[in-house]
Amino acid sequence: MSELIQHVNNITCLFSPHDMSSAIGAPLCDPGISSSSWMLSLRLAEPGQPTFVFFPHAGGSPLSIVRLMAELPDRVGAAVLALPRGGGLDGGVPPRRCTLAADAAAVSWFALGVPAETRLILVGNSYGALLAYETARRLISAGAAIERLVVSGFRSPRLAGTEAPLHRLPLARLRAELEARYGSMPGDGLEWLDLAEEALRADLESCDTYRHPHADRLSIPVDALHLTQDSSVSSDELAAWAQVTSGPFRVLQLAAGHFPWATQPGATARVLLQSAGYGCESTLAAHA
Repeated sequence: MSELIQHVNNITCLFSPHDMSSAIGAPLCDPGISSSSWMLSLRLAEPGQPTFVFFPHAGGSPLSIVRLMAELPDRVGAAVLALPRGGGLDGGVPPRRCTLAADAAAVSWFALGVPAETRLILVGNSYGALLAYETARRLISAGAAIERLVVSGFRSPRLAGTEAPLHRLPLARLRAELEARYGSMPGDGLEWLDLAEEALRADLESCDTYRHPHADRLSIPVDALHLTQDSSVSSDELAAWAQVTSGPFRVLQLAAGHFPWATQPGATARVLLQSAGYGCESTLAAHA
């Protein structure tokens, strides 16, 4: 995993904000958004094998997938979204709107030059689920072929949030509320929250301000992971992900809390591989 940490510390500038706006077909309005690539390719897939593109939780970073990466076989590819984190973590400015983050994520993916025939599976947890969904829409609109979207830890984007916004809470209250809703972030203690506060608040603001703007549906398969030890998302909120696609939809069971990539990496890897077509899928709960 030392290579992953080195990747995080060596993100290089690939294009300017003008290039990003031109490629996505719309202006990126926030002048503070960094021009660095926001997508890291960690491992190339062997021929015919899937590539998982990971979108971490609010306040997360590429380091959020360290334990999960160790459980995935070497034959599969992996990439991860690396949003600017700001604060004491990097020199970037975190985007405060999901749409802006998805714009840059899509452009960054194309900048990697991954072959068009890549078996592309987008995987998002918590805020990352919302961001993976919006990025999928942009990639598909730009001609990319996405095999599947896998989401967990977040209500369907078509549902409005019912809880009070988090991003403006005083830090002590924010810590308490996050603990009550989601439990502890493994490896992300109070010292980490002090460093990542700017990133966390930006990501939470992206969630709090999000409104679903799309009338049409995706046409790709969507798998929603039911985290059986996570009470932050109800069964109905999870099942409503079926409303975002006209393609196949499944709810897959995973015995884990809100942060499964860290707390149950082995079980998460097995479910992702099943989602990609490995193993016996007859045990998975399919929904029309």
